[in-house]
Amino acid sequence: MVSSYFARFKHVTPKRVSDFILEQLEEAIILKDVLPEEQLPPERELATLFKASRLAVREAIAELEEKGLIERRLGAKGGTFVLPLTAKTHQRTKQQIAENWARMKEMLEYRSIIEPEAARLAAARITTEQLAHIRELVEKSSGEDCTREMFRSLDVKFHLEIAHASGNSYIESAVRRVRTNINPGLDLMPYNRQTQLSSCELHHVLLEALDARDGDKASETMKAHVNKTLSALSQFVE
Repeated sequence: MVSSYFARFKHVTPKRVSDFILEQLEEAIILKDVLPEEQLPPERELATLFKASRLAVREAIAELEEKGLIERRLGAKGGTFVLPLTAKTHQRTKQQIAENWARMKEMLEYRSIIEPEAARLAAARITTEQLAHIRELVEKSSGEDCTREMFRSLDVKFHLEIAHASGNSYIESAVRRVRTNINPGLDLMPYNRQTQLSSCELHHVLLEALDARDGDKASETMKAHVNKTLSALSQFVE
């Protein structure tokens, strides 16, 4: 008798080369590895980097443009430039987030498990250089002149740096995946001085826990931080 387990296998779906290129470029933009107003390499160079055809690169670029993540400019100083993620926020409506809320909620719940443990490990393994970098990120994100886009950028870097400091590549990869999936929702959240300082306050507490090598406090603070985001996004969408 054939085991009923085989019925649970997922269907195979075809994936184009351009999809692989799109995923990597989109992640780099969302996670601020490529910053707003930074110019992407020409199609020819990207094709060489990805070892793919220019047609595949062109298709990926077209999808990025459709999503409002990049802009192609003409003229002597033309090229393909990364747009601030919040610049096209009006194109991503609350309804769009609500339609994908079940999946995003699962991702946020997953985050509430992964990131506290990343913080616990980071408290034990973080280097002096990493700690100094995180402190710099916290200080910059607290400034009165910190714009919405800059704050989002610094916030992503803050969480990714802690994941990196955990010294566990699987945890770091998981945190990158989570941030790539939840950032479109976070971009829709209201931003003002009060929300900025509220987030920075928890960042400061977390920073001091890392500095004190207090794994329990680092984990508890991170859990409170990510759960606060889950609650705020739930209220916004539901």
